[in-house]
Amino acid sequence: MPMESDAQLVNEILNGNQHLFREIVARYQSRVFAVAMKVSNNQKDAEDISQEVFLQLYRSLNNFKGESSFYTWIYRITMNKALDYKRKQEKLNDQESEDLISSYPEKNILPPEEALIKSFDKELIHSILRELPPLYRDVLTSYYFDGLSYREIALKFKIEIKTVESRLYRAKRLLKDKHKGGFI
Repeated sequence: MPMESDAQLVNEILNGNQHLFREIVARYQSRVFAVAMKVSNNQKDAEDISQEVFLQLYRSLNNFKGESSFYTWIYRITMNKALDYKRKQEKLNDQESEDLISSYPEKNILPPEEALIKSFDKELIHSILRELPPLYRDVLTSYYFDGLSYREIALKFKIEIKTVESRLYRAKRLLKDKHKGGFI
């Protein structure tokens, strides 16, 4: 059987022959890994990035328009995933540093009156949080009250870090919209 061109392979996959996606992986996995390795400088990270790239490819195959070569399209996805991954790692490292710095006890000790106000604020906030859908409330509570990082929340709820970010944003937006001119 003659080797199919990338365009033919994509058409076959889009027409229901998903098993042919293995051929795309076989053709491009070493190149994708090489690009990911160059950006991440870490084999484990490069493997993770490569896996993310092929998942994205599988989900987005119908978006390939053929305006550039298939490899150019894959390369762009790989670079985007690798740079996103690198940014997330840097953000996590920054967050871990902040968490470490904020864990020093002398900064966390509150005078009794401030502790009392804070406990009243927490009760008020908890009552307001009950108005949110559980999807948003759980993420917001985990972040602000349990002190979990984005990564820990993602692991806890088995979701992507980007999903944690968007749920936090939406939860805050819902609270702000609901209580315009109020106490939030």
